Amino acid sequence: MKIILFVFSFFVFISKVHSQEWVIVDIVNQNSKELFVMIDNGGEKINRKKIKNPSIVNLINEYQNNGFTLEKVTSGIELDINGNIPLSNNNRGNNFGFSNLTFSNNNRIMLWFKKE
Repeated sequence: MKIILFVFSFFVFISKVHSQEWVIVDIVNQNSKELFVMIDNGGEKINRKKIKNPSIVNLINEYQNNGFTLEKVTSGIELDINGNIPLSNNNRGNNFGFSNLTFSNNNRIMLWFKKE
């Protein structure tokens, strides 16, 4: 019984010693006045935030001053398709049958911060 209790307490101790805190900052939009970000810190809710200083370098420095290290920078594309797809092709000149479709893409940058 003592061995089982020792092994259990050992694994609980190891998991608390080597736990890491991750924060993912998703840069949604950047213009000359503001920076729009979504922050995922592992909680239930993803926080949306507007930052008046639109510098990504200042954002990275802010997290590094709080004890985080920048582990990864990833880039992704979010595709948005809006419009109607007709069920029947009444227009013989339209071979694909698509009408009123608009495509838009958003290039997004994600900053992955780790705190040990």
